[in-house]
Amino acid sequence: MNKNKCLKSKHEEVDMNSIQYLTAAQIVASDCYPFTMGQIRQFLLMRHKNGLQSAVRKIGKRLYLRRDLFEEWIEEQVSKRGAV
Repeated sequence: MNKNKCLKSKHEEVDMNSIQYLTAAQIVASDCYPFTMGQIRQFLLMRHKNGLQSAVRKIGKRLYLRRDLFEEWIEEQVSKRGAV
């Protein structure tokens, strides 16, 4: 296996060069996401209950969100509520 690949939980290979990690501030500053800092903090605080834990990486005291897993989590929330 290539050293730049890793296995996801569903036994899929992921290119390590394509994985992006975002801080809460980067998410709020991005035009891609409609969240405020308060909302992101609440999501992170409740990550063990809301299912976001799989997208969070803790390095020291800092929390980073893996972009692809965060976006999957957002889509799961939409499908749980029945919205389109």
